[in-house]
Amino acid sequence: MRALSLATALVVFLGGCSSAFQGYSIRESRGTETRRIGEVLDPLLVALDLPSLKSITAASPCRIGFAVVRTPKVNVWSSPASEAPCLYFSLLVTEGALAAPTDELMAMLAHELGHLTLRHTPQSTKQSALSEDAWRTIQRQELEADRFAVALLKRMTASSSVASCEAMGRFLRRGVVDWYGAAISARLETAVTERVESAEAACASTEVTLAPPEAMQGPF
Repeated sequence: MRALSLATALVVFLGGCSSAFQGYSIRESRGTETRRIGEVLDPLLVALDLPSLKSITAASPCRIGFAVVRTPKVNVWSSPASEAPCLYFSLLVTEGALAAPTDELMAMLAHELGHLTLRHTPQSTKQSALSEDAWRTIQRQELEADRFAVALLKRMTASSSVASCEAMGRFLRRGVVDWYGAAISARLETAVTERVESAEAACASTEVTLAPPEAMQGPF
């Protein structure tokens, strides 16, 4: 029953009429995939003092959108709440991310919750087309979401056998190269190095600060 409650809070969401993302096709999630995301996402929501998936299922017509991107590469994306359909937020998760170690998948989802909670503005993912200002905005947002994720994972460590703030840096070290391949640009490689060092420093710190109180406006 627990697994069923988690799964029913997630609904298949294929981004309106679009069936592709980043050049990859999008498909509906399978039952085991939906349950896996639910089991990893639920403790993150609870740690943020947001409604659990069970509470969402019982008390609200809204759901969390979820669909799978067909690629073995590892990545996760999020999009903010929508009214029609009524979604708190949506997640697109690659097949590769679904197959990742659980602590790394949790770190990826924590990072996306950081973007949503901090109300970051979605930016273009076409690296070559970005202006310098747009590039700096993206990197600032990514660093903020990384630090949010590390702080959230550190908060959860005492109550979860899965949460690991070290997983953030570990994912970043291999995730970007996995996604962009050997042709990673010097600018992106430098940015990734900065993110890894920032995440590892935050993980090693004794401070656990999620975000300024005024920024803690979740999607619920």
